[in-house]
Amino acid sequence: MGRVIFLGTGDPLNAERAQTSLAIPLSGGEVMLIDASSGTILLRQLRSASIPLDSVRHLFVTHRHFDHAGGLAPLLTTMAALPGASITVHATPGTLEVLRELLSLTIPGVEGWLGKRLLWRELVPGRPTRAGDADVTPFEVDHGLECVGFRIEQRSSTMVHAADTRPCQNVVEHARDADLLVHEAYCTKAEAERAHAFGHSTAAEAGEVAHEAGVRRLILTHLRADGFIDPGELSTEAESTFGEPVEAARDLDAFDY
Repeated sequence: MGRVIFLGTGDPLNAERAQTSLAIPLSGGEVMLIDASSGTILLRQLRSASIPLDSVRHLFVTHRHFDHAGGLAPLLTTMAALPGASITVHATPGTLEVLRELLSLTIPGVEGWLGKRLLWRELVPGRPTRAGDADVTPFEVDHGLECVGFRIEQRSSTMVHAADTRPCQNVVEHARDADLLVHEAYCTKAEAERAHAFGHSTAAEAGEVAHEAGVRRLILTHLRADGFIDPGELSTEAESTFGEPVEAARDLDAFDY
């Protein structure tokens, strides 16, 4: 059985929630992260979830938008002061290039501070990579720039994370028969045109993807502030197309799958 901890569930301008990041415990007390939230928020959320910083050994970055990658510099800077900390950063080639350039501009020298404790690994969509006891397969999604989702197979369980994306058949194919699908939901179907313009999906579309893929459970994330949309309304709409109960994740929620 796998486990996922939602460190951040908000979109880039949501002041009520931390920005996107997930933690997945691995064997041997290690942890992998998907995305790095924004700024020092990630460090705060790791503390709140009682996840030791030196247990974080892998970071998978979906794309270069600041609400997904903005916490990388604070994370690496803090880890540099911990002798037992080491990390591998996984991303597609274009995203890796941007991440390293961002570090060189904002905290020059941090790669040298970590030395051999920091590794960079290029991801190839469709090709699995190993992180602890998990096999992680990246796949392309439709966000308008280089962006990937992840299929994570661990302990006979499968979780799929659909990063920022418009409705996408590639998500359906990679989510086939998964135990859990974590999918973004920007708004209800009444605002579908706006969602698609920004590279996102409606809650109804997330439910349709989950239904077509035959997943067992759907959880929504990357949510706008409650003043724009009621998370309960998103869940209800997704349920109408998925056919099963759907939850809108909150910061620090944890789910087994």
